Parts: sequence; structure tokens; C-alpha cells
Amino acid sequence: MVLERLEPRLVWEIFEKVFIATPRESKKEEQIRAKLKTWIPERAKSLGIDLKIAEDTAGNLLIRRNGSKGMESIPSLLFQGHMDMVCETNRAAGFDFSKNPIPVRIQDNGEWVDADGTTLGADNGIGVALALALLLDPKIKTGPLELLITVDEETGLVGAFAIEPDSMGITSKFLINVDSEKLGVITIGSAGGGDTILTKNLQTKKVTGNATFFDLEVTGLFGGHSGVDIDKHRANANKLVARMLSGLVKEMNVHLCEWNGGSKHNAITRESRVKFAVESDMAIRAEELLKQAQSEILSYYKEAAKGSSPLEPDISINWSISDPRPAFSLDESKKIITSVNIIPNGPLCFSANVEGLVETSNNVAIIKTSGSTIEVLLSTRSSVNTELEFFRTQLTNIADFSGWEAILKPMYPGWNPEPNSPFLKFIQKHYEVATEHEVKIEAIHAGLECGIIGAKIPGLQMVSIGPTAENAHTPDERVKISDIPILYEFLKSIVQDLPKAKL
Repeated sequence: MVLERLEPRLVWEIFEKVFIATPRESKKEEQIRAKLKTWIPERAKSLGIDLKIAEDTAGNLLIRRNGSKGMESIPSLLFQGHMDMVCETNRAAGFDFSKNPIPVRIQDNGEWVDADGTTLGADNGIGVALALALLLDPKIKTGPLELLITVDEETGLVGAFAIEPDSMGITSKFLINVDSEKLGVITIGSAGGGDTILTKNLQTKKVTGNATFFDLEVTGLFGGHSGVDIDKHRANANKLVARMLSGLVKEMNVHLCEWNGGSKHNAITRESRVKFAVESDMAIRAEELLKQAQSEILSYYKEAAKGSSPLEPDISINWSISDPRPAFSLDESKKIITSVNIIPNGPLCFSANVEGLVETSNNVAIIKTSGSTIEVLLSTRSSVNTELEFFRTQLTNIADFSGWEAILKPMYPGWNPEPNSPFLKFIQKHYEVATEHEVKIEAIHAGLECGIIGAKIPGLQMVSIGPTAENAHTPDERVKISDIPILYEFLKSIVQDLPKAKL
């Protein structure tokens, strides 16, 4: 093991031996689900703990520990997280997430755990490991505990939507979600969201006349989570490609051959590549315009004001002359480029009630060409359901004008904060003892499963917590080592003191 000397050992053992070692890409959770169903009973038996595991038809797992002797009738506490992870790599040779364990490592500074050129999967593996370690801890005396581990959270909260609490046997009225990413912060609300897919089924034909073909790519961007990182001035590669192509469309005919960028709906696009053609007598002018746009983009993102850091230090924009290939018509090429260019990306407005909180945002997440079909996936979030619906209506208006077929995927609800919850006050008091600091209570611009689960279990009091984890959904993802023992002791105090709490 790489992490065997880290404390608490059981937490890191679960994280490395189960979540790091087992493939668990979203929608491909068969191996991690099988691992959990075999590893947990074996480890529980070795520790003298009696755990029960239930599974529903979607693949969600519920692990239950009965209350300690004399504490069986205490109200049950539910922990909740997800088993899947976002799989991204910046390795030149790629990385097969379906076969290989995550290349976990401790950074040289000894302060962080990350992975070598891939996402780490601390989102949400480390949170689930913390909760599972509590259920497996033979030394604690507690009331009944439950741990719900959902499938396919990252691609649209699919597992949470499928949960049927009664048939699964969930009895808790208090929930601690372990999918937050900052020590000393209690999350009490989150945004809802919904994806919109724009599709064109077209014909591609050989470009007639004398044409010059180009390959253009934007790479090396930070990327990041399209919710919590959407306001950090990070570039979206799809939008930068659209910006550059739009400059060409103003002056010349452009045949679009194919365009591919992004792979995850909830990640800011790090790379985007496009193939296109212009009339050969305009090729020199095309390169001039590309150089001009490149200079402007690099000036904004790569240069930094005195005392600050560049927004995108590793951004790279390159193009080259390419071989001929079939292309979309001039009219459709222009509509595709122009519509992607005008679709808003990033924060759309900020909350009127919570300072600094993004209220509504949009992410031009994925552009994909397959034969003669091109799709654009847009991921929209908002803490106000009516604003979410209104903006998605605007997206369908753009689609109508540009000849796209628009498919609105089902929305997921936001989580409405309850700042006066007695359970929150109980959690806050214990958290401040554990950290020896005043904790921050906030809502976030990201989708948590709490909104869906809370709608399914009326009266459920909820909070979300987690260790400091940075750069989720990117190969720079990392989790802070020193937060884990603090958080584990805090959670232990919660489960041990809950029977005495007046809730």
C-alpha cells in the first residue's frame, strides 16, 4: 500500500484497497459494487462487527449497523455518498480506467494525496471511506447507523433518482452527506440542474473547388468542476474554438468537417479539436485571423498582472494544414459555429440572497461529431428552479433559430437551505470543537444528492461535510491528508453523542 502509514489507518485502507484499487467510472460501477459487497462483510467479520447490506435494482447499496446494546431504539443516522468517479487523464498515452487501479501517490510535500496524471477519485471515495470506517469501528458505542452508497452520481444523479427509501429499508431522519470538499464548512443547500442536448443529423459531402483544410486544437486548460469552479475565470476549450472559428466566418466561407471537445457534462472542457476547410485563396488570411485570435486569447489567459497568477498558465492553441475530408454544408457550418459561439457559458447571475453564490450558470460541456451527426451537450445549474427552466427555454430558442433538435433532459431539484435546523446546530457545535474554529455554513453551486433524497424522505434533516479536496474532475485532483483524522474524530463524536441530543 502507498497510504498505509496515514491515519486513521482504516479510512486510508478502505480508500486505497477498495476505491483506488477498483475501477468505478460512472455507468461502469459493476466492479466497485461487487468489491463492496464482498470486502465489507469480510472486513466486518474480522472486526467483530455485524453489518447488513441491501441492494436495489439500480445498484445502490445500503449498509446498516444496528445500535449498540441498550441503544437500539435511538433514532438512526444515515451517511450518504456515491461510488462512481469522473475519469480524466492528461497522460500522453491515455489511461485505461476500466482495468487499472488509480496511480495514487503522496505528494513530495507530504501534505496531499493525488494521482499521477489522472483524477484521484477522492470525489467521493474518501468521503465514503470515512463513513464506512465509522460503521466498521468496533470501539464506538452508537445508535443505529446507515450508509447509502449510490451509483452514477456524476452523470446526472441517476442512482439518487432511482432510490425508493421504503423498499430499501431506510429508517433514518437525519442525514450526513460526505460529498463536500472543504474542511470547516457545513453545506446546507445546493443547486438544481438539467442537461440540454442539441443535435443535428446532416449530410457530409466532399468539398468542391480548391480548398485548404486545417486542424485546430485548444489544450492544456485547468478544467474543473462545472459547478463549484464555474466562477473561477477558467477557460472552456469549446468556447475558445467557437471564438476562433467565428472570426473566420465573418470574412470567409468555412466548411466544418468535425468538432470534438469535452467528455463529461459536469467538467469544464479542457481540450477541444476541430477540422475545417476554407477556400485556398483565403488560407493566408485565415491563418492571420487565427494568429490574431490566438494572441488575444493568450494575452488574457496566459499573461498575469503584477502580483497575480495567470488564469490558464498551460493553455496551448495550435493548428496545422490537414488532409481533405468530407464536410458539412457552408450554411450548416455557419449555423453550428455561430450558435455555439453565442450560447452563454459560465456564471449567468449571482444570488440576491447569498453573497458570492452563483445562482445560475451554463457549461458548454461536450461537442461530439459522429459521422454526419453533431451534438452539443449543455449543462445548466440554478438554485432557483424557475430560473433554470427559463434559461433552458432560451437554449431551445437558440436551437430553433439555428436548426438544432433540442432534447431537454429531466431536471434534478435543488436543496433548499434550513439554517434553523436543530440537527444543523448539533453538527455545528461538534464541528467547531473538532476544528477549534468557527465553521462556515454555506450553500453551493453544485448538484448534491441531498435535494433528491430529501424530497423522497419528508422531514429529513440534512447537512453535507467533507475534507479539503481540490481540482475535482481534473488530473490535478488532490485531498489534504491532515483533514482526515480531524474529520474522523468529529464524525465519531457525532455518532456517539447523537443519542444524547435533543432533536
